[in-house]
Amino acid sequence: MIIVDLNQISISNLMAQIGNHTNAKIEESLVRHMVLNTLRSIKTKFQEYGEMIIACDAKHCWRRDAFPYYKANRKKSREQSELDWPMIFDTLNKIKEELREFFPYRVIQVDGAEADDVIGTLVLMNGKMLSVNKEILIVSGDKDFAQLQRFSNVAQYDPVKKKFVTCTNPDTFLKEHILKGY
Repeated sequence: MIIVDLNQISISNLMAQIGNHTNAKIEESLVRHMVLNTLRSIKTKFQEYGEMIIACDAKHCWRRDAFPYYKANRKKSREQSELDWPMIFDTLNKIKEELREFFPYRVIQVDGAEADDVIGTLVLMNGKMLSVNKEILIVSGDKDFAQLQRFSNVAQYDPVKKKFVTCTNPDTFLKEHILKGY
């Protein structure tokens, strides 16, 4: 199973494409091309992992209810940016619906949850402690997924850096992140 963090790969890919051009005019067709091309590339490159599942963020996340300042700096940065973020997010939502309707991928979005929650749940349901085969591939540059590598059948690939992300001690990684408040 290939689990793709749709927002993470889409936005990081977009930022890599525009580079320092913070006032670049971004068009819907460009974003659609980038997302679809990235998904095609992932599916082709990692076909041995099987079915591709697209994990999506819901518009409202439970973390904001529990922690009002959750990702507040990102929102502030977007407001100060010259990029048309409402258009970017509207386009990503359109693409998500198109993927759901026209493509052979399962698109999972849970009200109140982020893609991270969906990915974590899928891995917890399908992770194996003693398996030697890598059957689950998480496609995301999000370092928080390192903790899921405690399951021996889980691998992670960062499509922007074009390399696998490895964690030698996932339990220590998790404890450090909890203690440091990351």
